Order: sequence, then structure tokens, then C-alpha cells
Amino acid sequence: MKYMGSKSRIKTDILKILQKLIDDNNIKTYIEPFCGGCNVIDEIKCDNRIANDNNEFLIEMLKKLTEDVNLINEDIFNEVPKELYDECRNRFNNYNFDEEYPKWYIGAIGFLASYNGRFYDGGYAKTVISKTGKVRNYYQEAKNNLINQLPKLVGIKWYNGDYTIFNDVTDALIYCDPPYENTKQYGTSKNFNHDKFWEWIKKMSKNNIVVVSSEIAPNDFKCIWEQEIIRTQDNRQRFKSIERMFMYEE
Repeated sequence: MKYMGSKSRIKTDILKILQKLIDDNNIKTYIEPFCGGCNVIDEIKCDNRIANDNNEFLIEMLKKLTEDVNLINEDIFNEVPKELYDECRNRFNNYNFDEEYPKWYIGAIGFLASYNGRFYDGGYAKTVISKTGKVRNYYQEAKNNLINQLPKLVGIKWYNGDYTIFNDVTDALIYCDPPYENTKQYGTSKNFNHDKFWEWIKKMSKNNIVVVSSEIAPNDFKCIWEQEIIRTQDNRQRFKSIERMFMYEE
């Protein structure tokens, strides 16, 4: 699923590391406290897969669509006119939902019809013609990606809350992809306390295997993998960055 900060481009490398840790340590429970677009957990093989995010509209959408994977193909999703997008964005901004516009529906419109999956922050993803003359229907591309992904998400246990709801977990592999430090934050990632987060990782590493995706980490964390990638900030700005994975070293 298209999502800001998505790991879809580097998931092959991430999966190799995480799946080996699961298999080598006979891990039965895999947890993502910041599941986002679920572009890693959808390929993980583990007895229990748990996905959490603090965006309630994202979790409501994923719960609803994995309960009925055919729902996304209904006529209402054939296209998203700008007027519908604006109506859903206004309802999201005013926290106004009802039977006609439930949370899962507002979430689906926001994630699929916003540019680059930025959930009402990136603007309406209208159809455009690229410099090469190719027609790009960003909504249809996002929808098709999610349609292909949904069967792999069935069976996941969904949670909506802060990452600290997993304080008492033991014997699990926990993979964290939190908001990155010193980068522009959107929506529910604003005001994220990075110092508190890294202290929580240290605590959780005592009784679990914990891996964190981040560009930087405190000095007592070991980088176990890194790769340069090109990030897209909007439809005009792209920049290089280094993706890294860290584990705590006592």
C-alpha cells in the first residue's frame, strides 16, 4: 500500500533480516507497533502477526477491508471525484463521521486518493500526464496495489493505539518503523517524542528481539543494515537519504 515513509522499495532486504531472526529464534509472535502501509508485515511468516498504528482511520480501513476483501471492488471505489475527496477531508478535519461516511471509508479515500499516500496532507491525487506522455492515474494505482495486498493481510490482528500498549510483551520479534527524527512530520506523527521511544526500545529489548528502522539512533545502538534511497517529498521534490536498521547493544 502506498504510504508516506513506505518500506516497499527496500522490503526485500528488510524481510531477509526479520524472517531469519524469526526462524532462527523460533519466534511465534511478530509485532509492528507502527504498521503504516503494512508493506513488511504482509510478507512475514509467523504464527501470530500483530499490526498497530495510532491512526484510527488507517486501522479501521484495514480491519474492514480484510474482513471483506471484495468490498474495495464495489462501484463506490471506481473513482474518487475531487468533490468526494474534499467532503471526506472536511469530515476528517472536523472528526465528523456517520453511517454514510464511516471512519474506514474516510480512511480509504484519504490514503488512496491523496498524493503519495499522505492522507489528506499531500493533496488530491488527480490523473496527470507525465513528461514522457504516460497517463498516471494515482488513485487507480494505489487502489490496485491495495487490492493485490489485501489477501496477504488477512489473519493479522489489528490494534489502534500508542506503541506503549505492548509494554508487557515478551518473547516476540518487534519491528519498529517510527516517524524519523529531523524530517517533516504529518498528521498523527507530529510531536513524536524520540527520546522516550529509544528508552522504550532499550526496555523492550530485554525480553524480546527488537529491530528499528531509522536514519539515526543513539550511540548504544548497532546498525545492522543500511542503504541509500531516493525519497519523494511531493510531486516536485526528491532527495537522497540513508535507510538503516538498528538493534540495541547493552
